[in-house]
Amino acid sequence: MSISPLSASPTALPTPEIDPVSSADSQTAGVEKASHQFESILLRQFLTDSMKPLLEGGPTGQVYGYLLTDALANSISDAGGLGLSSVLQTQLGTQIR
Repeated sequence: MSISPLSASPTALPTPEIDPVSSADSQTAGVEKASHQFESILLRQFLTDSMKPLLEGGPTGQVYGYLLTDALANSISDAGGLGLSSVLQTQLGTQIR
């Protein structure tokens, strides 16, 4: 078995070609997704406190309370929510360009 010596000169790794347009599009899509998720989380926090009196009446409220709050928060956010998502997209979108 023969072992070849290591090369003393480093070899350059191939540099991937990055399309700036598709990169900006993917970043914009990522900002949009993250802003919707952030708004959903914020709405979920608001709704958890506001729906507490409705969901404390027995084991059913405790079991399904989170699911109801989560579905409601996601629905409100998808429908436009508080408008926070669009503000975040505008602010973060200017940093991408």
